[in-house]
Amino acid sequence: MGRLLTASLASITLVVLAMFVLSMTPKSPVSDLRTSIGPTVFDPLISIVLAISVLLTGFSAEAPRLEGSKEIAFVSMVIGLGAAGRVLFALAPNISPVDWLTLCTGIVFGPVTGFTVGAGTMLISNFYLGQGPWTVYQMVGMGLLGVVGGILGRWRSRIGTKSLVFIGLIWGFIYGIITSFFWVLMISSILNWASFSTYLVSGLPFYILQGVGNAMLLMFLGGRTLVVFERFRRKLTTEFRGGHGERDLAGL
Repeated sequence: MGRLLTASLASITLVVLAMFVLSMTPKSPVSDLRTSIGPTVFDPLISIVLAISVLLTGFSAEAPRLEGSKEIAFVSMVIGLGAAGRVLFALAPNISPVDWLTLCTGIVFGPVTGFTVGAGTMLISNFYLGQGPWTVYQMVGMGLLGVVGGILGRWRSRIGTKSLVFIGLIWGFIYGIITSFFWVLMISSILNWASFSTYLVSGLPFYILQGVGNAMLLMFLGGRTLVVFERFRRKLTTEFRGGHGERDLAGL
């Protein structure tokens, strides 16, 4: 049942994503629908629907691992902390704690949880900062950082402060490339590589700021965060069996 629900939600996500892409394609039925409804209404609406469907798909895939309220509470807590931090740092261009928390979550808890935290944080914080078509690619970009963290988590023992700083630094540029691609696609209807390159170059100062901000946060807090998250993971995956004093540390 769980897999069927995840597959169904993933299918809905793909359909809505296809509508999102077609709405930016001239002379398509969805583009005509967008014009009749009005871009100022259609764009935020479809972006929010797509964002929620992506988030629900992630949570559905994560559900088999969230066997109790403690696990759900932990994921919700990290999303809430990241969203509050992003709002708090809103006046600092492209600098926020979201990257730091998402990367550390992915490393310790795996790619699905990392994606859920990254995507969920962007969605929740945008209810305060402003929803729109940009929410979709912000969720995708930040969610992918959680996936990267989950992949790197296989070599957790080899990940030190220098590695975290390097990943945070280059992700400022990778995130910039992802968001620039979607933005140019949205405003140009048909992607133009010249306009994409121009827009990408114009955003370099912001990508540098995001990368440096990530590097600073991960330098001072990354290692400690991994230790704290690892303790949470062990507690969440510890099962005590009554009467025998035995415990099962799942996944260790």
